[in-house]
Amino acid sequence: MKQSLALILLAAATTGAQAAEPPERAYVRAGTDRLIRACTQDGHTLSLLARPGVEVARGEAAPAGLPVDAFMQGITEQVTQLTRTVPHADFLRPDSAGARALSDAVETWMDAFNRSHGTRLAWAISDFGVSDAPQAACRAPAD
Repeated sequence: MKQSLALILLAAATTGAQAAEPPERAYVRAGTDRLIRACTQDGHTLSLLARPGVEVARGEAAPAGLPVDAFMQGITEQVTQLTRTVPHADFLRPDSAGARALSDAVETWMDAFNRSHGTRLAWAISDFGVSDAPQAACRAPAD
């Protein structure tokens, strides 16, 4: 089951930011794609292929030495933790409160990271999927 999760989760983080920027600015790839897997509230698996990027002057490459690994680790932690509070069906509806809340929380974290590091890092989802059934890896541990 695939929908445009990039629109659901992080449109404001990348697309909205690009729309507000003057045409002389652009986002370019900054590092390699990361696979993020997270368990939903009801035991399904959400899988995201996340692409890190950075805002630069149009035509420039990403500068060396960006804290991309720390940024993507933080994104992974946010998505993994917050996805546990959202039922899988919310990731299949662009108007869902759960997916919007997750997006807003990740965007807030991302803004704080960028302020503290003096960067303009962002990320986009190049592919995603939600499991059709609950997964063993997402079951709560037995007491």
